[in-house]
Amino acid sequence: MSFITFEGIDCSGKTTQIDLLKKSFKNKNNIIFTSNPGETHLGKELRKILLHRRDLKLSEINELFLFFTGIQDNYEKIILPALAQKKTVFCDRYYDSTIAYQGFGRGLDLKKILKLVEVSALPEPQLTVLFRIDFNIFLERANKKGKKDKMESSKQQFYKDVIKGYDQLAKIYKNRYIVLDGSEPIELLHREVKEILKDRINI
Repeated sequence: MSFITFEGIDCSGKTTQIDLLKKSFKNKNNIIFTSNPGETHLGKELRKILLHRRDLKLSEINELFLFFTGIQDNYEKIILPALAQKKTVFCDRYYDSTIAYQGFGRGLDLKKILKLVEVSALPEPQLTVLFRIDFNIFLERANKKGKKDKMESSKQQFYKDVIKGYDQLAKIYKNRYIVLDGSEPIELLHREVKEILKDRINI
């Protein structure tokens, strides 16, 4: 039983690596993949509001609560039952994303966000893999992507602050964080991820 999270700013290559892991572990019944926001029925509705409903003008604090609601719902309905069955859970984004995006990016009170994590009794992951890219790499990839959702349409300084936020989290939680260079070739990164998983959780 293990709980592993994957973090990184948009365009960091995180989702590509998770998709490759899904293919690698497709025959293992004791491994599940989940993501935030959008895995549960509630999460899918929240995802529409947070990322695509441009007609809804959310305050930064409401954005925080909605993202956190999705994380909490996903934990209660998917992650916790899987861990209770002694399964290994790979999660695409967790509360570290909230700290990085809403705390460092939006400038909300970090102590209050951490208190929210504490009150919700969300467990700390056993391992967090951070796919890190510099801002220039992010900008290059984002411009190639084309159409952007609401989060991806945020100002450049927002993403610079999110990158700094993840760097701080990697220092604070250095015992569980492993930082990989998201600008490396996809197959090389995939090998590195699999080596880390084998070394850290014997999978």
